[in-house]
Amino acid sequence: MKYSLLGLFHGQRHQVGALVLMRGETFIENIEDDGMVIVIIFKGSATVTRQRQGSQVGLHLTPRCGEPVWLTSPGPYCIVAKDPVVGVRMLRTGEGGR
Repeated sequence: MKYSLLGLFHGQRHQVGALVLMRGETFIENIEDDGMVIVIIFKGSATVTRQRQGSQVGLHLTPRCGEPVWLTSPGPYCIVAKDPVVGVRMLRTGEGGR
């Protein structure tokens, strides 16, 4: 996979958005082929989970505040807020998407 820093500055195939969740809320998003997501939580705590193909949860982690989480394999992921959460997420879509 190639990731261009210039592409990020030009907004090509990248979406940056706020992540604001109340306690118990969930955020579900799908990562395309050749896509990736970076999630940074600034306040609160949340759990990030990924499911393996046709199986139980394969990834289950609780990031620390300010620590980036990189998700690079395609498929859905879920963020569940344990406390009120304020953060940011950057989605890089695949070559075909925009």
